[in-house]
Amino acid sequence: MPYARWRPGLAAALTVVLSTTVATVLGTASPGSAAQTIGYPGFSGPAIPAPPVGLSTGNTMAAIFDAESGGTDYWMDRLLARPGNDPAGTWLMSRGRALFMKTHNPGTLGFGGQVAYWESIDDRSAFTVTASPGTFTEQVAQRWQAPSHFRSVHTSGSVRINQTKFITQQNVAVATLAVTNTGTAATTVQLRATSPYATTAAGTELTGQVNARNNLTTLYPRLSGDDFTVTGGGLTRSITVAPGATVTTKVQLGFVTSEIPESLTEYTTYRGYSPATAFATQTREYNRWWAQNVPYLDVPEPAIKKNIYYRWWLMRFNHLDADIPGQDFQFPTSVEGALGYNNAIVLTQPMHIDDLKYLRDPVYAYGPWVSVGQVSKGGRFVDNPGDPENWSNSYTQYISEAAWRSYQIHGGQPAIAGNLARYAEGDVKDQLAFYDHDGNGLIEYDWGALTGNDADAVSFHWRAGQLDRTESAYVYSNALAAAQAYEATGNTAKADEMRRLAERVRAAIVGVLWNPSRQLFEHRHVATDAHVPWKEINNYYPFSVGAIPNTEVYKQALRLFADPAEYPIFPFFTANQRDKAAAAAAGQPGSNNFSTINSTVQFRLYSSVLRNYPNQWMTAEDYKKLLYWNAWSQYVGGDTRWPDANEFWANWNAGTRTIDYRSWIHHNILGSSNWTVIEDVMGLRPRNDNQVELSPIGIGWSHFAANNLRYRNADLSVVWDDPADGITRYPGIPQGYSVFLNGTRAFTVDRLTRVLYNPATGAVTLPAGGSVTFSTAVGGIQSPTQVVQSSARMVDLFAKAGTDLTSARPNYARGATTTASYTAAGTSGSAAVDGYPVNEPIWGTYGSPNGTDTLEVNLGQSRRIDELRLYFRNDRAGNRYRQPSAYQVQYFDGSAWVAVSSAVRTPTTPRANYNRIRFAAVDTQRVRVQVTHASGFRTGLTEFQVYGP
Repeated sequence: MPYARWRPGLAAALTVVLSTTVATVLGTASPGSAAQTIGYPGFSGPAIPAPPVGLSTGNTMAAIFDAESGGTDYWMDRLLARPGNDPAGTWLMSRGRALFMKTHNPGTLGFGGQVAYWESIDDRSAFTVTASPGTFTEQVAQRWQAPSHFRSVHTSGSVRINQTKFITQQNVAVATLAVTNTGTAATTVQLRATSPYATTAAGTELTGQVNARNNLTTLYPRLSGDDFTVTGGGLTRSITVAPGATVTTKVQLGFVTSEIPESLTEYTTYRGYSPATAFATQTREYNRWWAQNVPYLDVPEPAIKKNIYYRWWLMRFNHLDADIPGQDFQFPTSVEGALGYNNAIVLTQPMHIDDLKYLRDPVYAYGPWVSVGQVSKGGRFVDNPGDPENWSNSYTQYISEAAWRSYQIHGGQPAIAGNLARYAEGDVKDQLAFYDHDGNGLIEYDWGALTGNDADAVSFHWRAGQLDRTESAYVYSNALAAAQAYEATGNTAKADEMRRLAERVRAAIVGVLWNPSRQLFEHRHVATDAHVPWKEINNYYPFSVGAIPNTEVYKQALRLFADPAEYPIFPFFTANQRDKAAAAAAGQPGSNNFSTINSTVQFRLYSSVLRNYPNQWMTAEDYKKLLYWNAWSQYVGGDTRWPDANEFWANWNAGTRTIDYRSWIHHNILGSSNWTVIEDVMGLRPRNDNQVELSPIGIGWSHFAANNLRYRNADLSVVWDDPADGITRYPGIPQGYSVFLNGTRAFTVDRLTRVLYNPATGAVTLPAGGSVTFSTAVGGIQSPTQVVQSSARMVDLFAKAGTDLTSARPNYARGATTTASYTAAGTSGSAAVDGYPVNEPIWGTYGSPNGTDTLEVNLGQSRRIDELRLYFRNDRAGNRYRQPSAYQVQYFDGSAWVAVSSAVRTPTTPRANYNRIRFAAVDTQRVRVQVTHASGFRTGLTEFQVYGP
């Protein structure tokens, strides 16, 4: 399978030694032996719902929402609705910031199945409702699920219960129950609601306390129902219903946490709502999110258009925003698949970021790279430690590269780029330190547990031992990203250093991995200095990141993509198929699955090659086929009613053109594709300056539109309407290829072509030809470093990562001298004043015999100070450090240590990671924190920051 979990310590018996190389050595300038012969897929299913309003030059998604905001029926719900018996399974689409159903039993009233708070708590239901007398049976054909809510019908004799349920943004599970009497006489129905998590009576509700999985946080569930009473650990209500009448009630369970105060507020609010108001509020607020965050994309193929919006939903469904104190899941992040392994996996985070950067709120794209940077201890990027069961060992990631593109789109204070630069540098250097055993600039690996490929990879099976890997290309691209990020901060020395490191890796790729006898880039068997003839799509990563010189010699390696017997457009396998057959013949068949991870790799390759390495073997038509087949694979049987992005697929039946096996993880965000439509088909190219660049890959579409992309604090729209066909598809918008900025037309050209536009002057340059039919200067576009990110969420995100977006005040403690009452081995006071509160290094007191300890910072000279920021370590896995039970800030007044006065702590009690303490200003050279250790633990500080007024 392409994405199983492998852990250090497992036997690596996946190699075989062959005495021969491939039988055929390809000569110079060998053409492909075949063309990509697969055609286009066929889609089935009913007509896809059209939005209530058409494209405008303003905010089309907002207009769509406004047209329907007075009711409870919304276009996005209709577009993605799943009626009746869903072949993908009974998964509940509705979820909150952290609360969702890991499994879902729709036959049970309430939320039967396994409830999860970031992950399954302990494999029990959230709450269930029973109705008596009688046995109630769900009428599956009447089931109707939309992203915002789920509807079901349950009957017993003459009684029908229509259930509508949903999970709110702030983690409240709500079920409304409409009890209808279809008989001729009055009937009484007894309802009883119970939750394994709320069993203690507290007035008219039930409460409880339970730890989330891995003890990451504490939940305080609260269960209540409209006119229900507490009886025997449950809630009961007796309802008498007249013939032909309906009585509606409601039950809600709030998963309250101290770190999300809105969870209690929302529970209380929904408890007070009538069932109708609760439902109307949920559908309105859930669908408002689309209007606020999603750009409207229009394309001529309805199945691809629906898949685009399905992918937007996947990003939302597989997003975790639990704000759990500490540095596990404190930062908003994308997870690998909420219904599967459910962790922030470094392999797929850059794929997610590439799509997430086109959500209008930058927190969705920035959160994942900040999260991985914070948890990775200042070194190579690793999976999130909040779920240690699902850690993996992966260097096949380009997080920094993707993160830099997100910065090119959204921008922000140079301090944001500073965080990225530091994370990226640590990752690149530590990747080489950890994997480059022979010091030649290439990462080495020795077995097939290659995350995202696993048993599908073949190169590891050729001969036992370490291989120099072409995945080193990602070290190159991440180093370039670090260089650009440092340049954004003005640190040219560091930028030059990272560019030199990138060039060292690039030179090694070209000098070591190029096999002139076969004119291919191949992994190198280190012990024998032999090139490995068995290949994967991974062999082409260097082309994807632009690490290869654009010469006819090196472009010969691309010839294999003309032959579907080598690298078919679809299925988008990991392994070269001829090499896979050779491995199977040698007794190492492995698996031959394919997934959206693989199509993402192919998209990246074509995106780079068609622009930077034009050749006779890879065409825009191939790209178009990849686009269509990628969308087709998302749909069960090609039926557009049932999109299901499984973890992977297998058993492609070429005769029937069917996927005969879809894996067990459903609605998985692995991989990405919306960026391909925006950046390749529509042509928008992220840049480091304030220019707008379009560079489309022409696939013959007559029209398309991307409306209201958020681009450096401006709203940018791209519209194409082919003037040659005589059909006007977007009334009020001129034909041609146009860009609009904040609703104002900036330019129009007569064809799909590369465009460079200067918004300050209105100048349009067409390097590939074409004619300008309109252009004008439009203000408002900024370069990335000119943008100021000031939203509360962005300020909070970076404050917890040690960076203040609200002020340029210096941190007086950075690099200062420290003194401690006790310092654990392997820690240091200097680690707490290095400027970054990453998980390690830290100042720690593990082993201290003291009940209290102090860390002092000598500022070097007298400073006027009024604020400290303290970042306490919580190492749940090591179980040594917790935030202190109490702490006090003191300063030296020249003769004694004195507690600061008028101290205001946020939060009021110590919390893992970020704590802010403001106090009456004092003049001092020495300041310290005195911590009282939590019972059974000691205290660690990842960072100690000092500021003045």
